[in-house]
Amino acid sequence: MKYRFLLSAFFFFVLPVAAQAEYRVFLLQITKRSADPAVPPASRLVESTLDHIQYRYFYQVDADEDVTYIATWRCRGRTDDFKAHCPNPRQPAADGLSDQKTRIPQT
Repeated sequence: MKYRFLLSAFFFFVLPVAAQAEYRVFLLQITKRSADPAVPPASRLVESTLDHIQYRYFYQVDADEDVTYIATWRCRGRTDDFKAHCPNPRQPAADGLSDQKTRIPQT
């Protein structure tokens, strides 16, 4: 009986304090398909905690737009109170702005 109490105390008091929150950030490229093949498609980069499949169902994306997964990384902490996502650790930040939003990676 004594061990059951100690084990219960561990799970209810010690374990939640040691737990850490994590989330994953996805860099998505949204490309608008063009009817004219001579015109290059317009695209934009979006950082989201939703992957390319979830993003299409959660946010309104036009039928002629493709959502493509570009990169992902893991962040520690919480996303409450509309906190900004952590920067991509694989690319250095320049002047406090993430370099990935200004340059589309070549594939």
